[in-house]
Amino acid sequence: MPVSHFLTPSLLISRANVHVHDSGCDKMKKPLVSVIIPAYNSASYIEEALNSIFDQTFKDFEVIVVDDGSTDTTKRILEKYGERIRYYYQKNGGPASARNHGIREAHGQYIAFLDADDLWLPTKLEKQLALFQRNEQLGMVTTGACSFDEKGVYGYSTNKRKTLMTGDIARNIFLHSNIGTPTVLVRKEVFDTIGLFEENIRQGEDDNMWIRIAANYEVELIDEALIKVRNHPQRMTLNKEELLESVQANIQLLKTRYGEKVKSKIAEAIPQKISYIQFAIGYGYYESGNYSKARRAFAKGAYNWIWYWKNPLYLLLTLIPSGLISPLKSLKRKIAPIKTEGVKRKK
Repeated sequence: MPVSHFLTPSLLISRANVHVHDSGCDKMKKPLVSVIIPAYNSASYIEEALNSIFDQTFKDFEVIVVDDGSTDTTKRILEKYGERIRYYYQKNGGPASARNHGIREAHGQYIAFLDADDLWLPTKLEKQLALFQRNEQLGMVTTGACSFDEKGVYGYSTNKRKTLMTGDIARNIFLHSNIGTPTVLVRKEVFDTIGLFEENIRQGEDDNMWIRIAANYEVELIDEALIKVRNHPQRMTLNKEELLESVQANIQLLKTRYGEKVKSKIAEAIPQKISYIQFAIGYGYYESGNYSKARRAFAKGAYNWIWYWKNPLYLLLTLIPSGLISPLKSLKRKIAPIKTEGVKRKK
């Protein structure tokens, strides 16, 4: 059912595009949605990302591209879009800084994000806005996603209702990191109330934000893959030490900066989260053949929260003679791929 069925006349500003002028006055009507794209050396993919926005069935939006200090031809490519986008250049500050810049410039009542190498499916905004119109208490609507590369779509992040929506949503986000930034649509007033993205943590600044939102507002899920996340070698990755440092920095912020409501959502789950992260670190070492470091990480994970069975299991596997581990790895891959909890595979 089209979103216009749910929108009140006052919200049906335009279905055509942004920068629509009222024939009765000189003021520019504001769009309903602001779409923010942080771009850093994104020349290879940004046109596809923009086209997926312009192909939306819901059309009352503005597109804000924040160029985060690109040194490639990103700016030249964007010039051909003219007034279809609002372009801002800034010194490189990272994705959180670029998103914050976009939020400050946004005119819309709702904020959406798209990474410059990912894609939206055409009904993404329409379906999310329909939920907002049914429930004025909603602060954020998220969706499922799928992964793709040059060979096609290969993985789906759906069936999340149990891990995300069952129990405390803020706690679930903290534990499982299961909301991708391009999947969200957020009321702009939410950012006015709880603040912007933290710019001083390398990974998890998006989780940090979604936890704060879920602790203070209602959240809803469309358990359908409406986002395509591109897997390619240039995706931002962190080494193992940076991953743990970022998680620990995020935990410290959640415990101390945002008040008791946020702290209470995550406090008792911290050992479990650390256990998940130590497993992710250990598994990286395990796959690369560094079994001594893998063993230490699995041991730390088991120490923090023994009930995550993968840590003690893989700890035992590292004690097997190395000549026998490779055949076991091959057998495991044929049975099922590994899933690491609490870690986003890519930004």
